[in-house]
Amino acid sequence: MPPRPPQRARLQLEDIAKRRHWTWPTFMSLPRFHLPGSAWGSHQLTLVEDEAAHCARVMRKQPGDAIEIFDGQGRVAVCEITDVSKHAVQARVTSESRVEPFATAIHLFPALIKAEPFEWLLEKAVELGAASVQPVITERTVVHLDGPQAEKKLAKWRRHMIESAKQCHTPFVPRLEAPKTFRSLLPGIDAALKLIPALSEHSRTLKQIAPPIPPASVAVLIGPEGDFTAEEEAEAQKAGFVPVTLGPLVLRAETAAISTLAVLGHEFCLGR
Repeated sequence: MPPRPPQRARLQLEDIAKRRHWTWPTFMSLPRFHLPGSAWGSHQLTLVEDEAAHCARVMRKQPGDAIEIFDGQGRVAVCEITDVSKHAVQARVTSESRVEPFATAIHLFPALIKAEPFEWLLEKAVELGAASVQPVITERTVVHLDGPQAEKKLAKWRRHMIESAKQCHTPFVPRLEAPKTFRSLLPGIDAALKLIPALSEHSRTLKQIAPPIPPASVAVLIGPEGDFTAEEEAEAQKAGFVPVTLGPLVLRAETAAISTLAVLGHEFCLGR
């Protein structure tokens, strides 16, 4: 069992757990494994492939051990392992709960950037509770994926996001979409509030534009290295995106994404 966090951090986590209906100490106490919702049964769950190997060979779990299994959509089960074989781990559900998502769903639309910072962005998007991530190909995007390479990259990114969810003990994994071009996806973005961080004299603070009641959904466009072109910014504003400031400093693309998620999460999900 991992050590309990320091007192101050533990109290903060307990507060978040209460807000999202988690319980302590089950929250952050058992080894966690992911199983897609389509593979769930009512009383018996089966881990296969990578998750089974990690459970049996890396964690060396045995029949009788307790584990936690989650589906990435808020469903969490405490289970007792009943059988460990070469290719599968069988577990009996002893208790199950469902965590409700935040009332405001935050959808992130980051431009594709280089591999390492983009994977870091995805990891933090999981931790900060993004509902979905849609990579965007812009005029100044330097990374381009197509065909088998794109599918391979998406699978890798999804595994990375699941690992992040396991480590930070969130019951949610944001939905990850395949990359699309800026102009093809812009007309179809539907959200109650649309934001585009921008260093512009017309940008306003979130406090200035936040509605009195938290919106059901927020869409956030994040530019690449070099930012959006002036034409793209104009198109985004024409599509309903409001320029918002993150302060006077120039931020890296991945920093801007995470800063925006943190501010929105506090304002709409925990701050009210």
